[in-house]
Amino acid sequence: MRTLSRLPHVLLTALLAGGLLATGASPASAVSGTGSGIDREYRALPGASSWLGDPVSAERCGLRDGGCYRQYQKGTIHWSPTTGARAQRGGILARWRAEGSEHGTLGYPVSREACGKNGCEVRYQRGRITWTAKAGAVVHRDVDAASSASVVVNKERPLAPRTYAPSPLRTVGGGVQLREDAATAYQRMSRAAGAQGVHLVAQSGYRDYATQDALYRGYTASHGQATADSLSARPGYSEHQTGLAVDVASPTGACTLLACFSATPQGRWIAAHAHEYGFVVRYPQGQTPSTGYAYEPWHLRYVGPATAKSVKRSGRASLEAYLGLPAAPTY
Repeated sequence: MRTLSRLPHVLLTALLAGGLLATGASPASAVSGTGSGIDREYRALPGASSWLGDPVSAERCGLRDGGCYRQYQKGTIHWSPTTGARAQRGGILARWRAEGSEHGTLGYPVSREACGKNGCEVRYQRGRITWTAKAGAVVHRDVDAASSASVVVNKERPLAPRTYAPSPLRTVGGGVQLREDAATAYQRMSRAAGAQGVHLVAQSGYRDYATQDALYRGYTASHGQATADSLSARPGYSEHQTGLAVDVASPTGACTLLACFSATPQGRWIAAHAHEYGFVVRYPQGQTPSTGYAYEPWHLRYVGPATAKSVKRSGRASLEAYLGLPAAPTY
């Protein structure tokens, strides 16, 4: 499929139209009259019949997050409740499918394919795909961008650059700082929990490269590198360095940074509600082979409400599994 993505855009469109290129569509059941907006998107296209051609399938639903799609002679329109209906075709569509469609790291399209003299582009929930005659279809993933709320950092995916520092930061209490978007979400979550009689304490948040380096060196000096790697991230590999991760504790300090935190009122509340505010429990129970870290029910990672809710609905415990990324048990 990487080779296909470099074929001329019009040729890929023709292959799709003729059924010579597999659609790779997600399993779904045929429906009609869903009111999803797919027909409205089709009618809004500039010269719809020439841009996508005629429909060749019924509208089908049952995709991730309640999404739907319809196949046309030259491409598709995908819809989800979060993103609306967006049209794609040709080399960009082929590359998106090769990336896993809506189940991949990019998610659903959030813009209609737009073309100009320099090429074409579609934006997605977590990135974009560009197409030019020279380069073919090129993927730009937010999971690779240190400044993105969708960035994935683990033992095989260091930050780029490794000395990355987010800005602006905001204090959320006790001297703990988070990136501004994560701080806003955390404060909303903390107020909501407090209104239900559950008081959250931000125990740790942003740590810069130098602080993480000193922490890791201390563990290495005391316990050796093998043990240090099981207790602390190496500098440049820590989620705390993104400003998107926060360790939560209770006012009493009960079970702070221990697995038994999951049984505290705070642990139970965030397990049930954190996704509503854009957070996931980043290192879930039983996912060490995927994440590289033992169960940490106190460690929350901000990914944004849409992604957090989708992760919760998917039943896939780790971000690696949800996004189809390789497991990262070791450096």
